[in-house]
Amino acid sequence: MRVHNTLLCCGLDPDLKKMPSEITDGKSSDEEKVFNFLRAAVDATALHVCAYKAQKAFFDVMVGGHEVLRELIGYIHASHEGIPVIVDCKIGDIDNTMAAYIHNLFAVLQADGIVVNPYMGDDVMLPFADFPDKAVVVLAKTSNPSGGIVQDVTLQNGLPLWRHVLDLVVNRWNNGKNMIPVISANAELNVPEIRLLIPADMPILLAGIGAQGGSYAGLRQLLNPEGIGVFVNSSRGILYPKSQKPWHNAIEEAAIGLKDALNQERRAR
Repeated sequence: MRVHNTLLCCGLDPDLKKMPSEITDGKSSDEEKVFNFLRAAVDATALHVCAYKAQKAFFDVMVGGHEVLRELIGYIHASHEGIPVIVDCKIGDIDNTMAAYIHNLFAVLQADGIVVNPYMGDDVMLPFADFPDKAVVVLAKTSNPSGGIVQDVTLQNGLPLWRHVLDLVVNRWNNGKNMIPVISANAELNVPEIRLLIPADMPILLAGIGAQGGSYAGLRQLLNPEGIGVFVNSSRGILYPKSQKPWHNAIEEAAIGLKDALNQERRAR
């Protein structure tokens, strides 16, 4: 965020149906097509992002998808040192299963962070105290349209369930000082109130910007005193922009455009 002067987190969601024909018409395997496309997308955006977030489901549909994701993370680490890669897998299970997930994601894939679903409680969350150098992005208030069916249920104290989850992230589970709550950009939230609930040294991932139509109008109220601390993720809006320009240029232009728009919002503080 500091070095690249950006809050933009670029999602890496490979979808062959949306990729340019220059990539998809080749005779190489689907795995090679995906890797070549994402490598080019990373090279086009690296100077303008603070992180990448790879959606694991899009890799898992390929026979060799696990290896593609491993190679992509390795490429980012080697070619664009310092940019973290978060794997969006939304895991959450009992202790022995969590240990297997954690080994695969941190030791095998070498991810810098992962997205977790905290619904199964301490079994999911407490093991991450042993990984203070890894980011743990925790679902609190998500950007999908029907998330409120669960997350907005009112508790006996009058608060919605997601507020209780956020309190657990801040006050119970953050023993490794590595938790990052997910907050939706397309929900009508009291942003100043949310900022008071989250310590200044705890980053936030703002979800739903771009193709999901979320607004970043309240972004400046989520920033920490240094004017950073919020990852703003956009995936399809960066990778598959509507443009007549060559696709490499279109991807770079989309990243620069959103980075600049976010920075303008930051300066309006």
